[in-house]
Amino acid sequence: MDRDRRPADREVPPRRLLWWQAAAAAAELALPTSCGGCGREGVGWCLGCAARARRTAYADGPREVAPTPCPEGLPAVRATTPYDGPVRAALVAYKDEGRRDLCGVLAPLLGAALEEAARSDPRLAQLLAAGNEPLLVVPVPSAAAAVRRRGDAPLRLLVDAALPLAGAPAGTVWVAPALALRRRVADQAGLGSRQRAANLEGAMRVTPRWRTAVAGRCCLLVDDVLTTGATLVEAARALRVGGAGPVSAVVVAATQRRHASS
Repeated sequence: MDRDRRPADREVPPRRLLWWQAAAAAAELALPTSCGGCGREGVGWCLGCAARARRTAYADGPREVAPTPCPEGLPAVRATTPYDGPVRAALVAYKDEGRRDLCGVLAPLLGAALEEAARSDPRLAQLLAAGNEPLLVVPVPSAAAAVRRRGDAPLRLLVDAALPLAGAPAGTVWVAPALALRRRVADQAGLGSRQRAANLEGAMRVTPRWRTAVAGRCCLLVDDVLTTGATLVEAARALRVGGAGPVSAVVVAATQRRHASS
């Protein structure tokens, strides 16, 4: 990856095993006093949580996922693992509790989803093979208030850490923070699927500085979790309105919703 250009007890395939080895190595280097998965003292990511995360991940590696019900306008989404168990705890701790040390645990999972999208999406595979223009990797934007509260943008940090693990040829991928919120939105926590969709409808736009770069180009949206799909639907809509070409998406984890919520 050219990062400077920006305008895991199942048998798993050997390449997939590397994700979990990377996560284990990150755990050994982590300094926090409690595990980001279970709270056990003395290690940032314990061996028990690493094993549980490996067992609960999709057996054959990242796969295409969709919530039930699937909202209209949702792009194809690929995820590495269900949003459950220690991975769920680690994502919450990473994003909302300041546990940036867990980036080393989560980045291989996102990197695997990125790699799978580049391999299995024919449009992305063709684009990367040709090398004539970059694939734009577009993080879902954070609210300005959340960035101020946290002091950084955790999803962007995670994307930057994951891209070198995705295996794309150098210079073929740009991180493109092309989206921004155009109005204030409510916290999505606790909202049902219809409420989330209403909360986000029309909330995003392509920023002026990225309009030219986005026009006609393939875009790969990135978020941490797929829940109802409302966030990715709105992000994809904003990119399409902004003139983007084909849009697809990747996440670290996906939760399966089986009933509509009001």
